[in-house]
Amino acid sequence: MNSTKYRGYQNLWKDINAWVDEYKSIDFETLEYGQREWVKVYIRPFSNISLSNNAIPQPRNKARRLITQGLIDIYRGRKEQLDQLGKPYYLKIWLCEHRFSQSQVVCAIDDCIDFYEITHRKPEKPMTIEKSGISDISSKYPEFTWEHRLDENLVDFNDLGTPDDYHNIEDYLEEKRWYDNLAKKKHIKIETPNSDTDYRAFKKGNVWIGEIK
Repeated sequence: MNSTKYRGYQNLWKDINAWVDEYKSIDFETLEYGQREWVKVYIRPFSNISLSNNAIPQPRNKARRLITQGLIDIYRGRKEQLDQLGKPYYLKIWLCEHRFSQSQVVCAIDDCIDFYEITHRKPEKPMTIEKSGISDISSKYPEFTWEHRLDENLVDFNDLGTPDDYHNIEDYLEEKRWYDNLAKKKHIKIETPNSDTDYRAFKKGNVWIGEIK
């Protein structure tokens, strides 16, 4: 699989700065309406969706450092605002160790606070961030605490449906082959009270949940 190359580093640095400036303040109208809001790495080419066989590149070196600092700055700006609400809230950084472009700052209020607390499963043998591949984060931002969780893809296998849901049998069989091949990979079945779902979790790496306490 080829990796998409990106050029124009000066433009990239400007895009990172613009991203931080745009999202370090909360859209309270959106937050109050949906009770949750998040900021992903909305920076090209890391936010692209691949329509070919090319992999979306992951930030490296200076780009990764600047985006990490951007997530920290966005968190701090939002924390300052949320502290003025006078009520409990959820605000944390989800720092993906291996799929760094999937990192984000997430906040929630009211009924959605608990929703995010259970989004990422705990590993059987959790480790400290000092023993991870991004151990420098701990010393660079000592005011943060980081909890080890699993970065996973959740797939509902019931989404396959039946042949009647497809235009023709060939389309159904092609989709079924995709699910069958995916099922051969190591995964965990997620038990849910909803019998209409068949969620399976495929580990992609580690995610570090960071906050200032």
